[in-house]
Amino acid sequence: MRRRLQGAFWASILMATGAGAAEWRAYENPRFGTYAEVPASFESEPPPENGDGQRFSTPDGGTIAVYGSLDFTGGGLAVYRAFLMETLRGEGWNLSYTPSGDGWFVLSGVRGAEILYQRVEQPPGCGGDLFHHIEFRYPTRDKALWAPLVKHGADSLGGPCG
Repeated sequence: MRRRLQGAFWASILMATGAGAAEWRAYENPRFGTYAEVPASFESEPPPENGDGQRFSTPDGGTIAVYGSLDFTGGGLAVYRAFLMETLRGEGWNLSYTPSGDGWFVLSGVRGAEILYQRVEQPPGCGGDLFHHIEFRYPTRDKALWAPLVKHGADSLGGPCG
């Protein structure tokens, strides 16, 4: 039965990622204004008490989290990136893809049978204290199925200066 549910779920996702047939919904965080699009078929989980963002999940255990955060490091994007890299590595993630550019970075890797892809952006012109995040966690066996979801979701990430 679980296999059948997963098959139906992925059939709807594959149709949703086809050209012109996307079934996405916009999410905007009321606290930070962080926004991104997530597949319409993903279930919303209860939001955290602090109102930082929202997590969306699938029957196969994959999740997308969209949230904002303040720069508690006080060191700007590069210091925040280094902090997240150290934290993730301490949690056992083998980070193998870590590009960065002006106002953004990506941290991606594997831990066991799970893939992590996290994009963090700092809006242009911001003073360095607000970051917008989108994070994907999904089974390695479903990498090809998640690739278009990750691309679309990461491309849709944005938000105001705060």
